[in-house]
Amino acid sequence: MHTPTLRQLQQLVYLAEERHFARAAQRAHVTQSALSRSLQTLEDEAGMRLFDRSSRSVEITAVGERLVARARSLLSGADDLGREMRLLRSGDAGEVTVGVGAFTGLVLLPDAMARLYAEHPSVRIKVVQDNWRALMDVLQQGKLDFFLAHITDIRTDESLDLEPLGSLPGYFYCRPTHPLAGRRQLSVRDLAGQHFASVALPPDFSRRLDDLIAAPGGRGFDVALESENAGLLVEMAVRSDVVLVAGDAVVTQELASGQLVRLNVAELKEPRASDLLLAQFGILRLKGRTLSPAALMLMDMVRAQAARMLTGPRRPPAPRAARNAPRSRPSSRKKPSTPARSRSRNQTRGKA
Repeated sequence: MHTPTLRQLQQLVYLAEERHFARAAQRAHVTQSALSRSLQTLEDEAGMRLFDRSSRSVEITAVGERLVARARSLLSGADDLGREMRLLRSGDAGEVTVGVGAFTGLVLLPDAMARLYAEHPSVRIKVVQDNWRALMDVLQQGKLDFFLAHITDIRTDESLDLEPLGSLPGYFYCRPTHPLAGRRQLSVRDLAGQHFASVALPPDFSRRLDDLIAAPGGRGFDVALESENAGLLVEMAVRSDVVLVAGDAVVTQELASGQLVRLNVAELKEPRASDLLLAQFGILRLKGRTLSPAALMLMDMVRAQAARMLTGPRRPPAPRAARNAPRSRPSSRKKPSTPARSRSRNQTRGKA
């Protein structure tokens, strides 16, 4: 027994609605004889008559009524499938799963997601927030379309595609009542003995900070709170004497309200800042994996946001074997002013 085609089912429905072969054939854009043969084939496959025909009328049988009802359901499902395919192709539907770290999510993702939702409100976005090591594992399992990360010390292999997006300087912050807050100028060594709040930093990055901060025989970069929840890190700095490691885009509201102040550390002034707290952001995805139009559009919107907020990549990340390759020239694009760098942190707080 052969499965009826969608064309046969559509012709069956037309005949049931018209009860007239000539009119049904006209709607189906076939000849009357072709429609008659199609119906005869369906009846032969079913082993039962679907219509009672006479010289003056065409009447549907009880069996025909049941098959027509099922045919309408199948045709409707086929129409829905076609519509879904068109929406997926255009990016107006579909699902994107993106991974972010605490600060990359705040700096790059909210505006990009808002633009995607505004243009394609049927798209569903799932955000997975974790440190870059965990996100790398999830990506390798095929459960992420891509993820955004601080990529300064990430090493890639042949299975990964890493795209640098740009750099953002980092600073140290504390509440106004902190003992260091009133100092006009500090050295990184003045931070020795302090407790820090930070996201999980790459090992080389942490060691570099530790070497710079540590006084002889004393503590260096002593992280008291490590979390991928940016809101928790900021609140800890507001409510205690920990020193927050972040960027202006993360604490825009707290700086404006006076809840936090940026420590005036001499080593963080240009051009030496690139050697201390310059965070390089990038996109990581599986090489060769075909992404949905919606995922590609979100990536484009993240790139646009990065172009507005970040400076050009100063030290293009690469595997160790490629570190001796000539460095790219710095971007001539000027760094935007601080207020334009961030949407409200409260919009993403607690969504980890």
